[in-house]
Amino acid sequence: MDREGILQICKLENIAEAGFMPVQKLVPMVSAYYRKRTVGYNRLYAAMGANKEISLLVRCFNTEVPDYNEQLYVVFPDVSEQFRVSAIQEIVEDGAIDLTLSKMEEFFNVGGADDTD
Repeated sequence: MDREGILQICKLENIAEAGFMPVQKLVPMVSAYYRKRTVGYNRLYAAMGANKEISLLVRCFNTEVPDYNEQLYVVFPDVSEQFRVSAIQEIVEDGAIDLTLSKMEEFFNVGGADDTD
């Protein structure tokens, strides 16, 4: 397994107490080793046809995407980059998943659900 680093798959959560202004933070759900991949023409043109932009494609090893019905995000802690997960593809024969990522225009703080700062 050729790996480049560790990423965190996160969810966006309002961590403010009831009655206070919302405070949105990315809350890590799972960490995984990853390797960057080349975005192929089929994936690139399919995204362009849907008026989406693909910024990065990564393969995550030995992990499962959490069962979560809302938007997922990816954080690369070593370089402080955040991306929105546009698509998830399971690669059964490799025991891996491919995550298609789009750059975000708005960044969020990253922390646990019990953090309030």
